[in-house]
Amino acid sequence: MDKRQLKKIIEANADLAVDILLETPFWPKSLNDRTLYRRRSDDTDGADDAISVTFSSDGDGWIEVESSYDPESTNISLSQRFRMPLWGGGRSPHVRNALLILAVAISLDNKELPDPVKKPPE
Repeated sequence: MDKRQLKKIIEANADLAVDILLETPFWPKSLNDRTLYRRRSDDTDGADDAISVTFSSDGDGWIEVESSYDPESTNISLSQRFRMPLWGGGRSPHVRNALLILAVAISLDNKELPDPVKKPPE
C-alpha cells in the first residue's frame, strides 16, 4: 500500500487511527533521543515564542512553552497558537495535528487514570 492509499484510509477513519496510535507504544524512526525539536508560534512577530519537545534516553517526553511578554502589559498570556492551515493562516499544520492528538491523549488519560483531587488548604 502506498502513502496516498494509506492517507485516504486514515482520513476516512481518523478517530480509529488516533486510537490505535495512542494505544501502541512506538518510536518514530525520524526522532532521536536527547534532541530538541522546536517550532515558533504562528503568531510570532519577531518575538521568540515557541514550543519545544525533547525525549530523554529513557524515552520520557519533555515539553516546554517559551513565551515572551511585555511586563507593562496587562495581557500576560503564556500560550502559543498554531493556526488552521489555509484559511487560518497557519504555518505549522503538522504541529497543529500533533496538538489534536495530544488533546485526545490527555482526554484518554484523564478518563482512564484521573488526576488526584487536590485537597483545599487547611
